[in-house]
Amino acid sequence: MHDSVLTNLLLNFLFILVGLLLFALYYDATKKHPSKRIVIIFSTVTILLCVMFSHKLANGVYIDLRRIPFFLASLYFGPVVSFVLMVMIIALRYFIIGSGLIHLVILNYFVTFLILAAFSKGFLRAKKKVKVLFMIIICFSMTIFNLLFGYIHQAEITVDEYLYLVLIPLAATVISVMIAEMIRKLMEMKKTLSQHEKLQVVSRLAASLSHEIRNPLTSSKGFLQLVQEEKDIKTQKEFIELSLKGIDQATHVIEEYLTFTNSTPEKSESIDVKASLMELIEIIKPKAAHISFRYQLLDGIHVEGQRHNFIKCMGNIMTNAIESMPGGGQISIGMVEKENVIISISDSGKGMTDEQIRRFGEPFFTTKNEGTGLGIMAATIIVHSMKGKIEVESELNKGTTVMIELQKAIKTEAG
Repeated sequence: MHDSVLTNLLLNFLFILVGLLLFALYYDATKKHPSKRIVIIFSTVTILLCVMFSHKLANGVYIDLRRIPFFLASLYFGPVVSFVLMVMIIALRYFIIGSGLIHLVILNYFVTFLILAAFSKGFLRAKKKVKVLFMIIICFSMTIFNLLFGYIHQAEITVDEYLYLVLIPLAATVISVMIAEMIRKLMEMKKTLSQHEKLQVVSRLAASLSHEIRNPLTSSKGFLQLVQEEKDIKTQKEFIELSLKGIDQATHVIEEYLTFTNSTPEKSESIDVKASLMELIEIIKPKAAHISFRYQLLDGIHVEGQRHNFIKCMGNIMTNAIESMPGGGQISIGMVEKENVIISISDSGKGMTDEQIRRFGEPFFTTKNEGTGLGIMAATIIVHSMKGKIEVESELNKGTTVMIELQKAIKTEAG
């Protein structure tokens, strides 16, 4: 009997630890607190395993650790969860162990449910020491209740076994509530850290946007002020053109930011990849006279997305390639049709280190002396919104190749 008591109680404790670990894994995977339904499911499975490995003291009197998951779920998740688990415990006790002394089981758990329901709100606000003490009192009371009825029904229990039957549940209770508190604190810390990181991103984004927008607007304001003072019409026109250029630059930054926030989702359309890339090349060529373009594009390939976003994405990548070759160079654009379509944009620029490749598309990361990194970040977001993938291959002083893999649009035949 000695080994049987110890084995069953330690198995019960193992089931409880695994249950707590599953809660932690669930939160880590979903990034959200478990719902009451998930709590009930996890707790019921743990309770079921504990009941299956109960230790019999006497006819109708069994001892196990099923009460610990019942306590934890009740106190951390409220009376509704507590009531459902109480019903589940009574049902499992009846169907697995039998109907012996079931009226006492119902009375025991119903009284405990009322106590837990009354203290659940205060429990969450209490300090850890108070929580542990409260759990010890409740657990000890239930253990004594079981042992008392075992004694009344003449269960043969040695002094050593009495120690096991008292100390193991108490130790399991203390360890379980400590682990539960640790998991709860980790959840809170992770949530706080996530909020802090979001605030940092917003702060950095605001500072970056302020800098990128203020500079062209300030210069535009200065040129417009000069227009008021300048008498020569030709010079006035030059100042106005420079002002408009500054406003266009500020507008471009705002458009990149809107792509980053994805605040204006639109309906997808079928995009002719070759036609869109040819249109983009014709727009970029005059602005990059020092760059030669080579391209080998396939006819009849379409992808799903927003055409202006697709052109913006490819334009940002090409612009990044052009800026990596201030002294001139070559951009090669290719297409490969496999299960998906792969678009490659290569340059003969200065290339990137492994660290720079790893951070490609990361907010606010740029290899340029000036810039926000919003362009490549926006391109990455657009590719992902089209359910595609973007990869980078680069070698220092030899150049960089950006490969965009996109799903082909489903062809529809007219008639």
